[in-house]
Amino acid sequence: MRQTDLHIQELQTEFGDKEYFQVEDIFTFYQSFEPTIAKSTINWRIYTLVKTDVIKRIGRGKYNFENGKAFTPQITPKALKINSFMKTNFPYLKYIIWHISEINPVSQHLINKDTYYVEVERDAINAVFEQLREKFKYVLRGRTNEDVYFGESVIIVRSLVTGSPTQSINKFPTTTIEKLLVDLFADKEFEFLHGYELTHIFNNAFSKYTINIDKLLRYASRKAKREQISEFIKTIK
Repeated sequence: MRQTDLHIQELQTEFGDKEYFQVEDIFTFYQSFEPTIAKSTINWRIYTLVKTDVIKRIGRGKYNFENGKAFTPQITPKALKINSFMKTNFPYLKYIIWHISEINPVSQHLINKDTYYVEVERDAINAVFEQLREKFKYVLRGRTNEDVYFGESVIIVRSLVTGSPTQSINKFPTTTIEKLLVDLFADKEFEFLHGYELTHIFNNAFSKYTINIDKLLRYASRKAKREQISEFIKTIK
């Protein structure tokens, strides 16, 4: 395909300042140059634009030109130790690991807690909790934000909701930005971040990272928070 067929400069002019545009918008755009163009040709052009990072897919049939980067959690030496322990002791269990400091790049106030979250299938919480506390010093179970071991590194074992959007970084299972934002909004243990801080976090996250809205809202539905978080996003974007 010739580069000129894509009309990238014109596409940027047409849609560059929009929050997002849809497949139908792209169809109309290309039909303005070639009225008889086939749908299959337009679909191939969309595929090419996405593969070459000209546009980004942010949801089902939704795209934008935002230059946000991918959310990549930091993996600490202790996180690697926890992961190694989980792989050895629970090789067939689905789980993720993340640290509370992932919030700091988008929060107004830095969180100085040293808290690791190990999220596992609900039926395995007790088993994982018992095994982890034999290996690591401070391990808690369930939903809590209490500073039971103030100043110490703490591991909290909590439930991994079925259908949670997760990712793997160099074979390390962890959270996505979509999951993190919904959890901060929906879960009781993160109520200390609610109010202006939560608005600040969402604003910064949408500015800093590429976020798949459809993925975020699907997960919000799993937590019965789709309508509430959808309305919240409208107020801060």
